[in-house]
Amino acid sequence: MGDWETAKLIFDKRPDMVRIGLSKSFATALHVAVTANETKQTLHFVKELVNMMTIEELEIQNKSSNTAFWLACASGNTEMAKILMEKNPNLLNIRGCEGDLPLAASAFTGRYNLVKHLYHHSHKMTGDYWTNDDRSFILLQCVERDFYDIALQIVNDRPELPLDVGRLLEVLARKPDALNNVQNDLITRIIKSTFRFFQMKLQPHVAEVDTDALKLLKHIWGHATRTMNLVEIQDMLKGPPRMLFVAAEMGNTRFIVELVRTYPDLMFNTNEDMLNYGLTIFHIAVMRRHQGIYNLLYEIGKSNNDVCIVLDMSTDNNMLHLVGKTSKEMAAKTPGASLLMQRELLWFKEVEKMMPPYMREETNNDGLTPYELFSKENVDQVSKELKWTKDCMVVTTLIVTVAFAAAFTMPFVCSLPQLHS
Repeated sequence: MGDWETAKLIFDKRPDMVRIGLSKSFATALHVAVTANETKQTLHFVKELVNMMTIEELEIQNKSSNTAFWLACASGNTEMAKILMEKNPNLLNIRGCEGDLPLAASAFTGRYNLVKHLYHHSHKMTGDYWTNDDRSFILLQCVERDFYDIALQIVNDRPELPLDVGRLLEVLARKPDALNNVQNDLITRIIKSTFRFFQMKLQPHVAEVDTDALKLLKHIWGHATRTMNLVEIQDMLKGPPRMLFVAAEMGNTRFIVELVRTYPDLMFNTNEDMLNYGLTIFHIAVMRRHQGIYNLLYEIGKSNNDVCIVLDMSTDNNMLHLVGKTSKEMAAKTPGASLLMQRELLWFKEVEKMMPPYMREETNNDGLTPYELFSKENVDQVSKELKWTKDCMVVTTLIVTVAFAAAFTMPFVCSLPQLHS
């Protein structure tokens, strides 16, 4: 693809070939050309071919109702799309298959640079060709594809746009990395993976710069609290899916914090799904070993007793039972049996301090106390630890262990002033 000299000989003899469908799909030469990978050669081919065509010929649609421009957008070929749109700006307004506009096609296929370019040239999605359904779809696709800066620009440019709050929050609940401001630098990640718990204790609280994703969450949640009452919000959060519990599963601490700033009682909601029925977000956090969410218990004072006594309705496991079960998440990210055992033990001891004394000896449906369950679950780890410690320095383990323990002596850094009242 891209032999323009040969193609030009054909088009010079038969100028009508530029607008004739070359296949059963009625695809013109331009339809075919814009779906090729962008190279210097293919870009030259498209540019020369477009120069030979009229504005009207650029609007020819194939059997699926797609213009060549629409296909370029769906293929993510930004430079090709620019060539076509420069000659005929109206191409931006011609719908393709299933009635989607070119901007929607590029957003759906996750083409960031092209989405940003098309949004700019759409004049903030204004004009008779645009509907609120179009705008809402593109907004949702931008959030799903992690184009938070574009999504934020859309909601700021069009404050009158009706928001599908439930769907947008559901997507953001599954985006912990975007909301929790994860560092991408390799060295930073290595340091944090080793000393992250230590840092939580020793680093003074400094104001974080909100990510675009967090700004977007605040905007959407603010819209919800202004336009919906508590009953409507509770109904929305009940799902399915139950987004608070999705966030808890994902370790999306910041998502939960933003919601409970306004409605602290949301922390006491219990799961109504068959799996983990009757549990709170704190029980889920314990099961998944998400300390950021667990540390919110420190913010609710005496009310944490009400949380700790909640049982898993299907197994009669209390929170101490749940932390007694081996965490696959912890095992996957912890190097070495000894370090894993130390962390599991520290988690168990931390939750034990929170539990009312009488619940520490309660049995579950299998007749096991939390201590018995912990011992049963960690028999293999003890065996592995004994072997591992023969080859490793115990001092290293102790350093990280102390750092891990420090995480549980201080509440989560985000302030929740409403909860103290």
